[in-house]
Order: sequence, then structure tokens, then C-alpha cells
Amino acid sequence: MGWLRSIVVALALQALSSLPALAQQAGEGARVALVIANGSYPEAQIANAVPQGRAVAETLRAGGFDVVAVENASRAQMRDAIAAFAGKLGPRAQAVVFYSGHAVQQRSRNFLVPLQPQNAERDTVDLDEIVDPLIVARPASALVFIDASRDNPWQARGKGLLPLEPMEGIAVLLPAAPGRTVADSGPRPNRAVEAWLKAVRTPGLDMVAALKQMRDAVSRDSRRSQQAWLSADPPKGLVVTPLARPAAAAAQTDRAVIPPSDTPGIATDAYELAFWESIRSSENAAEYRAYLEAYPGGRFAALARAREQLYRGKAAPPTATASTAVPPAPAPAPAAPQRDCAGCPELTAIPAGTFQMGSNDLYEFEKPVHPVTIRAFLLGTREITFEEWDLCVDQGGCSYRPDDRGLGRGKRPVTDIHWNDASAYAAWLSARTGKRYRLPTESEWEYAARAGTATAYPWGQTMTRDRANCLGCNDQPQRGAVPAGQFPPNAFGLYDMAGNAAEWVADCWSENYRNAPRDGSAYNAPNCRERVLRGGSFNNDPRYLRSAARFKYEPDVRFYTNGFRVARDP
Repeated sequence: MGWLRSIVVALALQALSSLPALAQQAGEGARVALVIANGSYPEAQIANAVPQGRAVAETLRAGGFDVVAVENASRAQMRDAIAAFAGKLGPRAQAVVFYSGHAVQQRSRNFLVPLQPQNAERDTVDLDEIVDPLIVARPASALVFIDASRDNPWQARGKGLLPLEPMEGIAVLLPAAPGRTVADSGPRPNRAVEAWLKAVRTPGLDMVAALKQMRDAVSRDSRRSQQAWLSADPPKGLVVTPLARPAAAAAQTDRAVIPPSDTPGIATDAYELAFWESIRSSENAAEYRAYLEAYPGGRFAALARAREQLYRGKAAPPTATASTAVPPAPAPAPAAPQRDCAGCPELTAIPAGTFQMGSNDLYEFEKPVHPVTIRAFLLGTREITFEEWDLCVDQGGCSYRPDDRGLGRGKRPVTDIHWNDASAYAAWLSARTGKRYRLPTESEWEYAARAGTATAYPWGQTMTRDRANCLGCNDQPQRGAVPAGQFPPNAFGLYDMAGNAAEWVADCWSENYRNAPRDGSAYNAPNCRERVLRGGSFNNDPRYLRSAARFKYEPDVRFYTNGFRVARDP
């Protein structure tokens, strides 16, 4: 450790101004992959799917990828694998996804078919469940290979698969053009997969060149009857089989860039990098102290100590998270919660006020920061639980009973709920109590989450351990939502406004806040096809638990991280 500490301290003292570049460089090491191979369909077997899936997984592992792989998987097993893969993604990762099996197009999207689906409309897995975490992670380069352009008994509308739009850093590969299918090759190797494997096993061959070789081979071997389709070339730098390096040179390079992952005391957590990215330009000594408390042996610990000493005693500059044109009013003491009936959710009174909504820090869809005036209302003290939801199902107000994924029901927040489900629950409560229940508007939700603060999180400008359930929020990560109320409430007395389950709100999605209402009402648009989720979930890293963070999702699609809480008019 002596040589390592000397290097890091020297960098801290001599190159504090180059800290952003060093942080970016340190985020480039993750190589992760997801392989799903489904072949044993009773209705339409694919003999080569599992053997080729194993060959792909072995090739990726040999190239140094951290591979999550499943075979002949159910819907729940596929989703668990996707969640595990998403949890390994970090900024500037290199990622490969390979799926071999059946797929269908419906509702203008592509869906992957698990083994023995009872209903192709309900029991499939949306391809967006794989693509969305990649978009959020901002990979350096990623390839998604969907070997599924086959006729199958579940395809009710259209043939083949639908094209995907070009995405920054992410390329999607189909073995046939959109709307076209290829014949099953039986026990023989699939032409497209075989050609791709041959190319990526070439040491030092970049994925751009490998894909060109693969597409040329498929076209030539099929006499141009089959044309592999690519949404866009992936960014250069994605190499599955690296060139071998002499051991001494490799060790020297690793020491100069990033401490090796097995070095004692040096964290390699992608969420540590996200934490560091959020403070690396700060001049506030307290923020570097918070990093050191969370990661005392972290990768940037020496740099953080140097900056803490540099800025100690200086006044912290105002945060840029929200405009300071209207300083936030201190949050009043939370009122005692109330219930309208037995089995109804507990409600907390939220006082009227004005706040600055949004953030200028990360994403365009969180901008511009703008003032919003909120009327007094009541909001669920906690997220709606399985216990509360199941009562609605038992009394006929709700029609869908979601799976708890083996984690238990009771006081856990109900998840796998879409926007229409949540709206139906609010309508049932309204009919039962005679009071107007609804989903909170997006501005009401953020106002309640901030609870008088203007910092990135309700508890401060940086992530603090043991304040929420998310990936990277705690020493012992959870595999799902935990019972409501396990973490400290915010200043309004609300629990789990950050993390645990992502929460539906009333609004239609908007790409920015330029036309957003300033009076606390919901933003609505004709033919609204996407709604808003707030708060992040157990499956998100700390960036997405910020008070200003927002997500979009289709209102009729259920996902195992998504739940809600209700609002009520006074």
C-alpha cells in the first residue's frame, strides 16, 4: 500500500485541477454482460439456442467480462438476471447483451418470450427492461444482440421484430431486417451467431470491425437472402478478446490508471464513482468529509482528504442544484398522520408553499429550474403496501394481484404496478371514503420530497449511507423493496420518498419543464403515451434518488420496481 498511497497523494497535491479527468478515467473499467438462452419451448423448440448461449457466455468470460447468464428461463428468472446485470452497470461501462430465443412485437415494441408463457400479452419481458438500464448507465460502448427473428406461435401482429432508434453508446443487432424472419437452423449452428462469435474471438478486433465481418459473412453465406440489421455502429473501443500484454507491462499500466480490484482497502464500486462524480467540482469541505465517511478506504480517499484540507474554513458556495432566487422556507414540524378508514393508507398533511422545482446539474429533462406554488394537500406517509393493495383486490376495487417475488407481502410496498392500476386504487379509495383520492402531481411530489430543502437529496447535497434503499446506499444491499418505514423520514414526516419503490405520479412525461404548470397541477398532453415515475427504487444507484430525478414509463406496462403512494385533497 505504500507505493499506492504515495502515488495518490502526489496526484492530489500536484494535480487537483485535473480531478475531473482522473475521475472519468477511473470509471472506464467495468466490463459486464448478460446472456439469456431460451430453447426448450414445448410449442416451438430452438435446438441451438442453449449451446450457442453457452458459447457466447464462455467467450465473454474469457475476454474478462462479468457475465450474468441464464438458460431456459421463466419470466421471473429473466427479470432477476436483468436486474443483476443492471446492478453491475456503471458509468462508461463496456457491455454486451445476448439473447437467443423467441420474441414478439406488440404495442409498438419488442417483447422477449420466456419459457411456457400463458399469455403473450402479459407474460413476456419488454426489451426496454434491458435497454433502459443501459441508457441510464451511459456506457462507453454497448451491443445488444437479439437472436430472435423467428416465426413463432405467439406472434399475433406482424412478422419479425421492430427496429429500434439509434441510441447514444448503444447498438442493437438483429439477425434479420426488421419485419423479416429467418428459418430455424435446427441443431446446426445459427449462421449469424456463429459468424459473430468467430469475429469477436479475434484478439484485438474492435466490435465495429467484428460486426462488419459478421454481416458480410451472413450476406455471403445466404447469397444475400439474409441481411443482419444494426441500429448504429457502437462506439469504438469495445473489444471482446483483448490483445495479450506482458505481465509486467499490464501491472505498470494498471497501477498508473486504477488500483487493481483485489488491492486491499481500495473500493471498486461503481456507486462510489457516482458519489465522487457528484462532488468532484465542489469547494465544500463537508462534502469531501461525507465521502470519506462513506468510503474511508475509497479510490479517491487521499484526494478527498487533500481537498477537505484545502477548503476547510472556507464558506461553502451556494449549491447549483436548484435556483436560489427564492430561498426555501424552513419545513414546519410534521403534523400527526391520519387515516380515513380501517385499511386505508396513513396520510400526512403537506402545507402550502412555493419552491424551486428541477435541477440544472445532470439531465435536460430536469431543466429549467422554475418556481411552483403548491396548495395544501395530504400525501401518503408511506408507499402503498401489499397489505393495502390486497384489500382492494379482495373487495373488488383492483383486478390485478402482483407477485411478491418470494420476498413477502404485508408491509412491503406493492410493486409490479402500472399507472392504470394505481389510478384504479385511488378511485376505489375515493368511492370507499367519499373523499377525493388521486395520484400526486409531479410538482406536489417533488415539493413533498424536498420538505423545505434545496439540496440534491432531502438530507443534504451528497449521498449518505443508511438513508434509503438503493444500490450503493447501504453496506448490505437489498434484492428488493423492504417494509415501508425502515429508513428515517424527511422533514415532513414522509418515509421512502427516496428509494425502495419508484412511484407513479399523475403527469404525462415532458422532455423539459419549459411548459410545465407553475400552480402545482399536473402536466397533461393529448394522446399521453408516457407517464412519470419519481423517487428511484431499490434497483437504482444514488443519482436517481435525487429529489429532482424523474423517469418515464408507459402507463399500461408493469415493472417489478414500480409502485406508488396516494394523495388526497383536504
